Amino acid sequence: MLETMRNQAQSWIAKLILGGIALSFVLWGIGDYFTGGGLQAVAEVDGKPVSEAEFYQVYERQLNAYRAMLGKRFSKDLADNMGLKQDTIQIIINRHLMLAIAEELGLTAPAATVLARVQANPAFQSAGSFDARRYRILTRNMGFRTPADYEAETRLNLMVDALQNAIMASAIVSEQEIRDRFTAEYEKRQLAAIVVDPDSMKAKASVSDEQARAYYEAHKDKYRSPLRLKLAVVDIAPETLAADIAVDEKEIRAAYESRIAEFSRPEQRRARHILVRTRKGMSEEERAAARRKIESAQARIKAGEDFAKVAREVSEDATAGKGGDLGFFDHSVMVPAFDKAVFSMQKGEISDIIETRFGYHLIQLVDIRKASETPFEEVRDKLADEIRAARAAEEAYNLSQDLDDALGMEDSLKAAAESLNLPVREVGPVSQDEALADKLLSDPSLRTQVFATMPGQPVEITELENGHFVAVEVLQRIEPDVLPYTEVAARVYEDARQEKAAQMARELADKMLAEAGGKTLDALAETYGQPKYISKPVRSNGTGDDASWLTQGVLDAAFRTAEGQWVDKVLEVPQGLAVVQVQRVIAPSEEEYASKRDEIAGEVKRAKGAVRFARWMASIRDGHEIIINQKALERF
Repeated sequence: MLETMRNQAQSWIAKLILGGIALSFVLWGIGDYFTGGGLQAVAEVDGKPVSEAEFYQVYERQLNAYRAMLGKRFSKDLADNMGLKQDTIQIIINRHLMLAIAEELGLTAPAATVLARVQANPAFQSAGSFDARRYRILTRNMGFRTPADYEAETRLNLMVDALQNAIMASAIVSEQEIRDRFTAEYEKRQLAAIVVDPDSMKAKASVSDEQARAYYEAHKDKYRSPLRLKLAVVDIAPETLAADIAVDEKEIRAAYESRIAEFSRPEQRRARHILVRTRKGMSEEERAAARRKIESAQARIKAGEDFAKVAREVSEDATAGKGGDLGFFDHSVMVPAFDKAVFSMQKGEISDIIETRFGYHLIQLVDIRKASETPFEEVRDKLADEIRAARAAEEAYNLSQDLDDALGMEDSLKAAAESLNLPVREVGPVSQDEALADKLLSDPSLRTQVFATMPGQPVEITELENGHFVAVEVLQRIEPDVLPYTEVAARVYEDARQEKAAQMARELADKMLAEAGGKTLDALAETYGQPKYISKPVRSNGTGDDASWLTQGVLDAAFRTAEGQWVDKVLEVPQGLAVVQVQRVIAPSEEEYASKRDEIAGEVKRAKGAVRFARWMASIRDGHEIIINQKALERF
């Protein structure tokens, strides 16, 4: 029954990611749909089956893609909640139809085109070049028996790609559409607002005892006690077990001998260098110039100039600013010729000119740090603790297994623990918040698991990140109940006042909006004593001013409102309730339009093309008989 708790991603962000991946499978990563071989059709297109094997291949690839993207956040339940099975079968059906049409139209993908697509795929490249070995491994991991199968799939993808691109490219975009999109994206507006803060109304929002009691009666669900649990807890702690574990001196010594390399430090050397770079394909003249440059540096050093000073002035290496200092390094870390020179020199010696694949070097050996070995006595206690901790971890695991077996034979955690002489601790009743004070229950995953458990359910053993194995039995579950008014009166008064202040703020904001047409911004703010806000010129996406009151809701409403007019409703902003005016509309320049026109035209064409393709796909589907076997889908 040992389980590791896993969090499941249920956010809208995850849904968008999964949706994006699913869409990509319209054109990429889908198996050979005409192989058949299933026991039962998952769907039929004009009487032709989509087999279970075909569906399984595509579905598994999508699941694997999600696993790779979401990691531990992924779960099968998440995929089911996102409707992955339905998305997959619709993708397969659409692709069947598109391939049939592509074949009718005589669309083909020449071998050279397929090869170019494969070799251009970054996934199959190493160091910028196509890697045949990597290609074979990755295609096999993707579920293809051979690279040839992947290439056959790519050929079909190219046919579908060509058909979709042709339909999308047929969308016609007018100059007015381009200009309208440009204006919508690049027009700027200067906005103003008067904001009523509900908190500013609290001083005037008096609440009588009768009103507070009425508020309590209307909102009793807000004043419930938290769920509380009474628990029995067994904690198998490795550090407790370690205290009783004796470690033999011979064992400590053996551990030291087996890890002697860990406690040894090889000889290290510190050097400076001057580098004049050369490169592959250099002309003889360029190489000769580089040689003359390093020789000039060598002559300066031999004449008595400081090596570090010459390095700062001459070296073409990133260390030039530090006088060429490379710090201490081990043997065989540097390229062979450089390494051989450094480890054959005496301290303070300067090498002759050394050539490596990087260019020409001069090297100065600055210091030598001799090899050393940490004595056994210095690491004895550390090794003993590590051996003890390893044994304790193993013993803790074994005890958890014994407890797991005992739970299968006993009727309670207490009885199972007593059979193994393990202490049982009773906790609670505690709420989730109160459980935070408990050292074990402060673990978020364990606390979540425990508070989702009912009395009588099987006890599970959970391994925590700190190595503890914990078993928790829920003895009693005290459900939330409405608290008496006398216990929550202070909260009720405060909540009732807050609600009344919010109502007063809404009424004032509505009154201001009703009078806004006949008054200036300044006059309105002065009349009602409320703060005003004025923005910088801002685009509809918020570019230009990051003030918190310029929410997307404010921007959307303001960009639907004419210059000089007030937005027709009160808007909620972080500061309170806002009455918003469009003070100025700033049209983008013709120069800006000229520079952005082609980019905007592409955006409009792609958007219209996508709509055109979706409508075309829907019309194609209307002309075919499509049957989906939901029962077959449920088996996956």
